[in-house]
Amino acid sequence: MNGALRKVVLTLAVSGMASMAGMAQAEVVSGLSYSDAGGIRVGASTYPRDDRGKPGAGVDGQLRGAIAATSHFANAAFKDDTGVYNHSGRLIVAAGAPSSGPQDHSKLGVWSFAQAGSHDVWFGEWSAESATGDVGTKTPGTHTVWYVGENDDVASTLPTDAPVRCTVRSINNYTGSALPTSTLTANFDTGVARSRGDIRFSRGEISTVDKDVRLAASNVRVTSSGGTGGSLEGKFFGTGAAAVAGIVKFADRDRDTAFGGTKTR
Repeated sequence: MNGALRKVVLTLAVSGMASMAGMAQAEVVSGLSYSDAGGIRVGASTYPRDDRGKPGAGVDGQLRGAIAATSHFANAAFKDDTGVYNHSGRLIVAAGAPSSGPQDHSKLGVWSFAQAGSHDVWFGEWSAESATGDVGTKTPGTHTVWYVGENDDVASTLPTDAPVRCTVRSINNYTGSALPTSTLTANFDTGVARSRGDIRFSRGEISTVDKDVRLAASNVRVTSSGGTGGSLEGKFFGTGAAAVAGIVKFADRDRDTAFGGTKTR
């Protein structure tokens, strides 16, 4: 096994999960399009020990229910030139990870996800992986989009002197091509947002609930997925709303899209 693959196996092997009771956690917010049995879960991480309470993800019923810090499995060995991390359970097993017992990695599904700039904010898509056929073959009807991140002090540092502009990228049924982009404009003074580019909507709504700064929009169109009439939900993250991430849902879940990006103005 070469050094890169050995590192993958070591960083993905999960054991000895301990209780999170009584431990302080970071302020993590997240969302996903579906919470099917055996599907992806996102939220505050429970593994590894030093990164508990960070943005994380896992798969229902796998690896003792662990939610691994997203940065933990964002491994450079699986990062495309597009900046997208792309791997699957069967691929990880082929690299040497366990394929049976409580540390079985074979049923972790197919993942494609990216980071919003350098922030601990992540967005992507997941599908269950077929046990037969080519590695990475997706199980129909399981496509799920998601996002997760630390909101930090976003609610208390919102810029209100001028609208904020963010460049965001979209993920839907990733094939290795560069991710399509959009320009999201958010006015925190009026609470109105709009987007042009791959994701299109007008009169989106921004609301603040405690430490949560939320983005919502209806009648959303995503050109890359062919989705129309969708519903968008997302969050802003970081000081001065430095990042944004969210999902768009359609009647056809295969058209659902995750997005994320950073403030450019």
